[in-house]
Amino acid sequence: MCNCLKITFGNVESGLPNLTFEMQVSGTLNGYNYYQFIYFGTEYFVWHNATDNWYISQTLGSSPYKNELKDNEDPCPIAESPVWVSTSFYTKTEECEGDCNHEDRNFKDYESIRLPKTCIEEDRGYIDCCCEQLVLANAGSDTWKNDKTAVWIKLSSVSDTFDFKLYKDGNLTAYTITPISFVKEPNAFYAVINWYDVLLSDAAGCYELRRNWNISGITGSDVWGNYQLKPYTIQNAIGTARVRALFNLRQEIEGINFTGSNVESSLRFSGFIGNSQPNMEIDNLIYSNREMKSNIRENLTDYEILVDATLKCITAPLINLYLLSENELFISDYNAHNHDYCIKDLPVIVSESPEIIYLDPFTRKAGVKAKVSDKFKTKRTFY
Repeated sequence: MCNCLKITFGNVESGLPNLTFEMQVSGTLNGYNYYQFIYFGTEYFVWHNATDNWYISQTLGSSPYKNELKDNEDPCPIAESPVWVSTSFYTKTEECEGDCNHEDRNFKDYESIRLPKTCIEEDRGYIDCCCEQLVLANAGSDTWKNDKTAVWIKLSSVSDTFDFKLYKDGNLTAYTITPISFVKEPNAFYAVINWYDVLLSDAAGCYELRRNWNISGITGSDVWGNYQLKPYTIQNAIGTARVRALFNLRQEIEGINFTGSNVESSLRFSGFIGNSQPNMEIDNLIYSNREMKSNIRENLTDYEILVDATLKCITAPLINLYLLSENELFISDYNAHNHDYCIKDLPVIVSESPEIIYLDPFTRKAGVKAKVSDKFKTKRTFY
């Protein structure tokens, strides 16, 4: 029996280079040793069928992908001259000399895994150590009255497992979360929590959304967010503002390609959206008689997003997700003192970099100031 097999393997048709592998015995099959190697991401096995032939195939012991390597019953699949195992593949095999796996360089391919990023904040005695988001729910087609929350996870292979769980006051809810596969991202999944459905199934109250996973044998769990669910009324919404987004781009932070999935999520916060400015652009012409006439007038209206002093569970997703990764962004305001009561899921786009406003150095809270403008530039007249 060969304890170490040296093989040179090449694919003429694909143009891939010839590689040499030194393989120790992987196990036994049909009374013969078998060997395995990986050639440019594809695993191959060298094995004997117990009758008369050695084979190279992608499946051990059945359905040979390649023709027989050599017609003999030798205990070693030795072929000192190149042997064509198909019209594209050829190989040369020989028994290793000296110290196996220490003579030549060997090509190996390892899949890396990426675990979900988690940050568990310890209690440092600060009075505002916990952070929760207000979510409002309402029936009907008025989208600015019903909040939704998206959650997602990326696995490393089809063998990994996960689940999304929603708890109310520490108890698992009756609400069922149905994961959906990302269109362009293998082994990545998302779900959208419709808070009106939660209101119907489990009523108003305090909720916790958790992710649990087993990725390449490593188990973990984290809290995606804490939420205070209430039915929508203007009294419950007063003093808040909201951004709603559709994510349909490749997000490098998450390592997930959202393209084609159109994942919807919203973020409600204590603050204000308004202070609109027309930013009128004026283009006038002076005629030969020195009379001036209008050529083009256009209002490029923008709005301020002002977030009251709050914790990271609001500022981080607003800056690193909603304003950074949105494909479509909508703003709503629910303040009594707003000049404009018609900012209700108004389509906008980010126009200036957001700014974090840090307050007293001995408080964790910070505010956010950002500027957005009309998504559709249709407020114009022209000659």
